[in-house]
Amino acid sequence: MFGNVFNWLALLRAFAVISNPARFFAAIARGKELPDVVVRTPTGNVCIHLRNFESLRTLFSIFCRLDYNTPAQPACAFIDVGANIGIASVYFLSRNRANRVTCFEPDRENLDFLRRNLRTFANRSTICAYALATSDGSATLYRAEDGKYSSLIASERACLPEQIECRSFKSTLQTINADTLPITVKIDVEGLELALVNSVDWREFPTVRRLICEATGWGATIPRPHTQRVRTALVEDVIFTDEGAPS
Repeated sequence: MFGNVFNWLALLRAFAVISNPARFFAAIARGKELPDVVVRTPTGNVCIHLRNFESLRTLFSIFCRLDYNTPAQPACAFIDVGANIGIASVYFLSRNRANRVTCFEPDRENLDFLRRNLRTFANRSTICAYALATSDGSATLYRAEDGKYSSLIASERACLPEQIECRSFKSTLQTINADTLPITVKIDVEGLELALVNSVDWREFPTVRRLICEATGWGATIPRPHTQRVRTALVEDVIFTDEGAPS
């Protein structure tokens, strides 16, 4: 875990963010899971319930390494595609008291944790228990035992097949009501990020102001004017610089 230089840079931040850093780092050092971790946020302390050791690593990357670094203002509506157990959603919701999140998570083993973690934010969050894909229909979800690497693409880790519902990513963007808030879309779908990004003409969605993906190299494929940044060599972050109208 600490072979990544960005993880070392996040260590000091962890002491400020994690309410019990000794307990946290003891678990990391031993490779042991914790049932929960309390994090300090701009809106107060939040207890995040963890599924396993992979959840602990994810919490570190989001809250301490700041893979999805998001300022407190302006308030935004977030679309969390591949929400897992909700750690990213909790991060977004805890930046201020006005942010909203709509989550999409098809792995049934993650859903109880997702609901539990978002209970505090029930009035500002919506959970959708299906996958977003390039079209409507059904598909095979290849579940991973740890829940982190579940994907529509089979792999050594994702190897437990299960039929699930899929809905069109583009159609979903068209129907989500963001209450006039600017939209940030976060995508972490284990290998299908580029397909989802390219299934949409982002010029048609002027209220989408930012895209965050757990992949790199996709930002250059978007014709809409933007700036982009690669975070921690793992996450690419695109900020649109226009009003989104088709050219």
